[in-house]
Amino acid sequence: MGPEIQQKLRKIKTASIIFRAITKGLLALTAFLGLGCLVSVTLGIGGVDFDGALFQTFGLSLAYRLFLGIVTAVTWAIAVKGFYHLHRLFGNYSRGGVFTRDSVSQLRKFGIASVLWGVMSFLWLASLAISMHPAKTFRGNADASSIVLGVAIIVIAWFMDMAVDLREENELTI
Repeated sequence: MGPEIQQKLRKIKTASIIFRAITKGLLALTAFLGLGCLVSVTLGIGGVDFDGALFQTFGLSLAYRLFLGIVTAVTWAIAVKGFYHLHRLFGNYSRGGVFTRDSVSQLRKFGIASVLWGVMSFLWLASLAISMHPAKTFRGNADASSIVLGVAIIVIAWFMDMAVDLREENELTI
């Protein structure tokens, strides 16, 4: 391996270590916010503020709050899962494993989590908005962009998977 390639690999490793640390912080923050939303929705204390609209569940029946709690837990678990896969991807990159099967798998799983986050966050906010009396409105723009971004990431992962196949095939050629 030439010195230029080694220098580029060091840059990738350094940047990946930094982004892995940032992702670890985002992972913890997302888990904390999700837990806060879960407690707020399920117990009916406080509220969830989204785009200037405050969703409060204190007047709802226990069964409906539990249903909203389940939807909330699933939604935020998907967000945590997305950051977890991103954390693992940067871990692979920090060890020099850029074009590996595991890196492609982590990227694909992050893309799937992005799509699921877009769908579930829309359903979560819709269920909160419908439960309010009178029902509130909200914009789902961020949800659609998350879905489009997730699909793009899945396509990129597919291209990377093909690149890994080509690299492995090239290594086997004598």
